[in-house]
Amino acid sequence: MRASKLLRAAFLALVSLAPLSCAKVSGLDDFHKRSVSESAATASEYFAMKLQLVAMKPHLGHMIEYRVVDNNNYVQSRGVIKAMTGEDVELLAQRAIPRSNGPYRLDFYADVNRSGGFDGLGSVVSNDHSWRIEPLVQDPESLRADDIVTVTFVHSTSFTNVDTYPSGTSNPAKDTGLGARAHIEGLGGFQGRAFEVRVAEKRTRHVVALYHVMRLDTPVVDAVVPGCVDLETEYDLDYWIDANGNGAYDNPKSGEDKGWRMTLTSTVEGLDARIDLSSPAVGPGTVDVGAP
Repeated sequence: MRASKLLRAAFLALVSLAPLSCAKVSGLDDFHKRSVSESAATASEYFAMKLQLVAMKPHLGHMIEYRVVDNNNYVQSRGVIKAMTGEDVELLAQRAIPRSNGPYRLDFYADVNRSGGFDGLGSVVSNDHSWRIEPLVQDPESLRADDIVTVTFVHSTSFTNVDTYPSGTSNPAKDTGLGARAHIEGLGGFQGRAFEVRVAEKRTRHVVALYHVMRLDTPVVDAVVPGCVDLETEYDLDYWIDANGNGAYDNPKSGEDKGWRMTLTSTVEGLDARIDLSSPAVGPGTVDVGAP
C-alpha cells in the first residue's frame, strides 16, 4: 500500500505559504509561559492554519483529530471534527502555529474503531488511521505574522504512527495544559447546519482548540478538546453556526449566520462552559467571531 505509484495517485500533502517573513527563534520556553509584559507585536507572531481534507470517504462517521506539535514534542493547538459527514472538509484555525519553538509538524488521525482517541495502527479495516505532515511550515523565514499555512491532504493509506517521534520511537506528543469543555444547548433549530466552537487566548488570539460539527444532528453538543488550556488564563470561546446553510461564513452582524462570544478564566479543572443558545440572556447571535 505504500508503493510509490500508489503514493503519487492517492496522497497529496501540500503546504502552501503566502509570501511573508519570519524571524527565526529558537531555545525559547514554551510560548504559554511568556512574560505578561510581552509586547503586542511579539504576541501577534502566530500563523493561521487552513486544513483541507479531501476524498475522506473511508472515514465517513469517524472522528478526526489534528495536533500542531512543536519541536519539543508539545501540542500547541488541537482540533476535533466530531464526525466526517462528507468526503471533504476545510478548517481554519487562526494563529494556531506560534513563531517560536519550530519546526512544527501536523499529526492527525481518524478514529476508525470509535474508541474516542488514537489507539495505534494495525488492521486497515478495524484500527485507526493516522498521518503526519513534517515539517508543517516549509519555509518559516518567508512568513509574516498572521499568514495562512495551507495543508491540503488527499486521503491515502501511507500511515505514520502519531504516537511515535521520531517515527518508529514510542514518544506520544505531550499536552501543554488542561482540557476545554463546552456543553451547548438550543441547537434544535439548526439541524443539518455546520457548527464550530473555537477557544482562543484572549490576549493573543492564539487558537488553542477547535471543535467542528460538519452537520448538526442533535440539539445538544458536548465539545471536548483535551490538554490545550493553561491555568488561570482568560480565553474567548467563539461559537458559530452556518445558519443559512450555504457552507460559508457570513458575518453574523448581517443576520445571515449566528455567532456568539463568551470570556472565561480557566481553573484547575480546565475550561468548562455551559450555554443555552436559545436563552434570551445569551443574545441574538450577532457577534462577528471571524471566518472559520
